[in-house]
Amino acid sequence: MSLPILPPELIEEILSCLPVKLLVRFTCVCKHWNSLIFDPRFAKLHLERSPKHTHTLLTLLDGVEESETWVVAPQSVRRLLEYPASTVVNEDKCYRFTVNNFYAIGSANGLVCFIGDKSMHYENNEIYSWLWNPSLQLISRNSPTLSFMHPNHWVHLGFGYDDSGDTYKVVAVLWDYTVQKWEGRVHCMGDSCWRKTLACPNFPTLLIRTPIGRFVNGSVNWLALNNLTYHEYEWKDVTIEQLVIFSLDLRNETCKYILLPNSIGVKPQDEPEPALSVLRGCLCLYYNHMNTHFVLWEMREFGVQESWTRLVNLRYEQIQWDFVPDLRLLPVCLSENGDVLMLACPLAWHEVIMYHPRDGRVEHIVLPNNQVWYAYEHMKSLVLPRPHPH
Repeated sequence: MSLPILPPELIEEILSCLPVKLLVRFTCVCKHWNSLIFDPRFAKLHLERSPKHTHTLLTLLDGVEESETWVVAPQSVRRLLEYPASTVVNEDKCYRFTVNNFYAIGSANGLVCFIGDKSMHYENNEIYSWLWNPSLQLISRNSPTLSFMHPNHWVHLGFGYDDSGDTYKVVAVLWDYTVQKWEGRVHCMGDSCWRKTLACPNFPTLLIRTPIGRFVNGSVNWLALNNLTYHEYEWKDVTIEQLVIFSLDLRNETCKYILLPNSIGVKPQDEPEPALSVLRGCLCLYYNHMNTHFVLWEMREFGVQESWTRLVNLRYEQIQWDFVPDLRLLPVCLSENGDVLMLACPLAWHEVIMYHPRDGRVEHIVLPNNQVWYAYEHMKSLVLPRPHPH
């Protein structure tokens, strides 16, 4: 008796619901399955059906002294929160490098964007980008070089997905000395050049300490000063009223301002600059308050000021930490139900803090020889790091 043969449409439906790890293995089943799984149309269908916010992309400093290595490693949020002491850098699908002239600036639909710096001297900068899919272990070609004159290396970067054009964009906001104003540049994956974002003629001054914009809801977001269009400022002179979120919509390449929470409080002169992150698919604001508390707000409905919700108001006493300026806590990931928040402190510890907001419990977990520096939301996907045919 012959086995029943499933129609191709049903096979595609079944495969589109499976995890990426299995699908990569199934490419060896036959040529047809290999062709189907690597088809951009199937990758898009699979992306729509895949769970979001499942992983975080960590940039770690691995090792000590002369053997230090930078590692970019996607990690399951659930696994990180349940087994935080496990060594993350020994897993497959990590990107390792020993130089300081390139770094990851974000992730969208499973693609990680890297920026490389080929500047040979102080005043003239040259940067380029490339994309990496950790699940497929595939890397794109390098983008064209963006050249600009910027003695203090103040360039703000962002990466995200434009669903209207089904393309991935890298954004650079920099001070143009020739016209004495902030300018925006955009590179679409596959294009032969960077171009100006003409729809945003008046860029505000973006905060120096948060050069990487956070991608959420189709836009890249930076903290900015709403009444300052020059490239220099003194943080001690900045007031809370001046702070806004500058949001660049990648679809239309237009910009808008988003207001911070009303009850954010008063800024002492010696506090470090606040920063943005993305947790559970929501834009978050975090900062040091009065040198006594770590505060985290979540914008539950993007662009709606009234939706800001304070998730964390953690006293430094609870984590047995004497606050030191510039040693800021970094939110790494948050459980789906909000019960557990992982925090790290770049430059300070080879450990992470597990904070349980419901009962205020704090745990210190050592990461052997690993220091967490950056964290971005990430998901596994079959998206190829190259332009899709149209």
